[in-house]
Amino acid sequence: MRTIKVILGIAILLIGSACFSQPGNGGMKPPSIEERLKMVDKEICQPLKLDKTQKEKVSTAFKDFFVELDKIATPPARPEKSKVDALAKTRDEKVKQVIPAALYAKYLELEKATRPIGSEEGRP
Repeated sequence: MRTIKVILGIAILLIGSACFSQPGNGGMKPPSIEERLKMVDKEICQPLKLDKTQKEKVSTAFKDFFVELDKIATPPARPEKSKVDALAKTRDEKVKQVIPAALYAKYLELEKATRPIGSEEGRP
């Protein structure tokens, strides 16, 4: 009788721990560069009403940023904030050269609004 209780207790512990264990990544992958560029077009380029050449140059600046960001971001660790900030500054300088000065402040607002949640720790 005692052995049955011990075995039953161990089984309950194993089932309980399996039910409450945390999933790895939940099967979620970060968006691809193409998906992120579509988001940039939708949430930054369209509201700024950029022409075709400006859109292409802004998309190129963001593509370069995303490629470099993917190089330094090796999951599960987050990239260093200083490296991300340097990449963002380079990207913003490229964008600043393309869009009119009057739209740059609006661009900064839109760019900040499109950052993923939790980006305050380093990932824009």
